[in-house]
Amino acid sequence: MAQSSGGWKNLVKYGVAVTLLGLMIGLNWSGLQKLFSQTPHLGPFFLAVGIFVICTITQYYRWYLLVRALHLPFTLRNAFRLGLVGTFYNTFLPGSIGGDFVKAFFIAQGHPDRRAAAVATVFADRLFGLFGLLLFAGTVGGAFWAMGDEKIASNAKLQGVVTVCGILAGVATVSYVALGFLPLRRAHRFGDRLASLPKVGPTFQELWYTVWTYRQRPGTVLAAVGLSAIVHTGFVLIFFLAIQVFPPADPVLLATLPEVFVVAPIGYIVQALIPLPGGLGGGELTFGGLYDLIRPGAADIGLAGRLTMRLVEWSIGLMGYLAYLRMRDELPIAAAEEAETSGALNPTHHTVSI
Repeated sequence: MAQSSGGWKNLVKYGVAVTLLGLMIGLNWSGLQKLFSQTPHLGPFFLAVGIFVICTITQYYRWYLLVRALHLPFTLRNAFRLGLVGTFYNTFLPGSIGGDFVKAFFIAQGHPDRRAAAVATVFADRLFGLFGLLLFAGTVGGAFWAMGDEKIASNAKLQGVVTVCGILAGVATVSYVALGFLPLRRAHRFGDRLASLPKVGPTFQELWYTVWTYRQRPGTVLAAVGLSAIVHTGFVLIFFLAIQVFPPADPVLLATLPEVFVVAPIGYIVQALIPLPGGLGGGELTFGGLYDLIRPGAADIGLAGRLTMRLVEWSIGLMGYLAYLRMRDELPIAAAEEAETSGALNPTHHTVSI
């Protein structure tokens, strides 16, 4: 019955994704026809592919650094193999386990004595990605705003996006810095209190010490934030290039780079929170809506750009599928599904792929 229920849930997720995608295409069909009827500009497309590959590799390396910071035995080769499998899951599969959970389960199996810490590295990686997006939108967008970029200076909604992202990134930064002023004895006392909780105490204590360890390694944290900045710069450029593959007849309708630097990170954040295979449908809805924010009535251009990006993502996802086939016998997927259902591994019950 559980497998049957999971199968229906997956079908529903696929149905919702296809419905949203069809709705967006239908609402913008006239504009999309005009855009896709022209010969694509292959230069921006292949440049976007190259940048996407670099960003993906950088994300895998960021996770590797976070694992090694906890002194867990882990090779760069395994980081890339598991990263590719996670990319495959996040791109194509709406199942009960996402790519992050597969990575978490596999690395936990290799470190049974520090399972909670091993799992925490996966979620720490995603949190660094989320923080990076907020920081990126707030600082870069704020810089363009301060320099008097006319598109941002004349758009109150874009200014609101920049302000909110800056505030959230600031709160996260202050919290991290403040944690460093916590005396060691109080950190241990808090960990002991967590350990006394029934059933989940030891796990929560291990998670707390994982957070504490990262605070004691500012070099690793700065490296992770720096790598996130590289990744997010690349992803913004990918969207900027994607809208140029099928450009509109009127060049004025093309978003400027400063505008894309503000809205694209928000699109990636929202898409990552949508529980659909690769954010399909929801991503198109989000990017189309954000593009309409900066070019009213031109949501079809943002939608066309997001659809172009799908081709790039699916190409990398297929590479992940090849890695999955090579590792399939090593990946205890059925056990992972059971573990997630019972909450045995996932301390947050939520994954975000950024």
